[in-house]
Amino acid sequence: MTNIDDYYKKTGQRWLLPLIVLVALILPLVFSRTFTRHVFIMCLIWSIMGMGWNLLGGYAGQISIGHTVFFGVGAYSVALGFINWNITPWLGIWIGVVISVIIAFITGYPLLRLRGHYFAIATLTIGEAVKILFLNTKAVGGATGLDMLRTSAGPLYSMQISNKLIYYYIVLAFLIAVTILVNWIDKNRIGYYLRTIKTNQDAAESIGINTSLYKVIAYMFSAGIVSIAGSLYAQYLLYIDPLMTLSLIISIMVCLVTILGGVATVYGPIVGAVAFTMINEYSRVLLGGSGKGYDLLFYGMMVILVVLFMPNGIISLFQIDYFIKRRNVNAEKLLPRKVNR
Repeated sequence: MTNIDDYYKKTGQRWLLPLIVLVALILPLVFSRTFTRHVFIMCLIWSIMGMGWNLLGGYAGQISIGHTVFFGVGAYSVALGFINWNITPWLGIWIGVVISVIIAFITGYPLLRLRGHYFAIATLTIGEAVKILFLNTKAVGGATGLDMLRTSAGPLYSMQISNKLIYYYIVLAFLIAVTILVNWIDKNRIGYYLRTIKTNQDAAESIGINTSLYKVIAYMFSAGIVSIAGSLYAQYLLYIDPLMTLSLIISIMVCLVTILGGVATVYGPIVGAVAFTMINEYSRVLLGGSGKGYDLLFYGMMVILVVLFMPNGIISLFQIDYFIKRRNVNAEKLLPRKVNR
């Protein structure tokens, strides 16, 4: 290991989580406009989604285009639980997580036997099938959807908080918890195993890694985290329908969010989510109704540029060795003396 690699390993991204938390706590207080806080909330929700998808698609290399299923399960779990059985969404979120994990466990073993584009097409098919099923099932609201607004239950019990600042901090707390979990997985044995499976599954099996087991575990973690994002999204809007929560575009966008930020990294999906949400929300507002679709054009151009010039994602800009390699300077001179040997 070179000095620069050793320095990065020791100092690397340790400062990122405290810095991100500090900035996230202050931002909504500095920018207090209602729309700006809305954008911040959507950034957090997309960050949770991206981090969930990244465990399967980024670390394990299993590209899923059907994660909208788990997003929808989370959304409908809190909605149906509260509307039909008066279950507080605070509990409904975890019911959605359990249901999503069970679905991932049941479908994971047969689906993850497929590789590459076969797996992607299989997940896409399941996602579209679930959307059609929900569109034609009256028990879950059908195409009409579900209105979750109930003022009589109280804002705390119903988790229907009109103050965007308070809801922002609630979503932020979930994101911090998810980040800690993903960071633990990244540094743990499972993270190393998933990277090995992504690099060469046959080689991973030859050294004794149970690839089927660890891919299913990644799938289950991924499903549970994405389900949390779906629940928070539903509670934020207080209305859902299949086209909002089970749309193919959601599955595609969460893939691009992670690719844009940086796959197989802890903080890459957060960076990608911020970039995506800013482009999406502000282009929609600035261009108005006549600008519909331009956000996708801008986002697509950004993804192309990132893939061409920053294949490791925007997160690579925060890595010290990226700047050293790009500027072609002597790495040793940039390191603190205590690292030099």
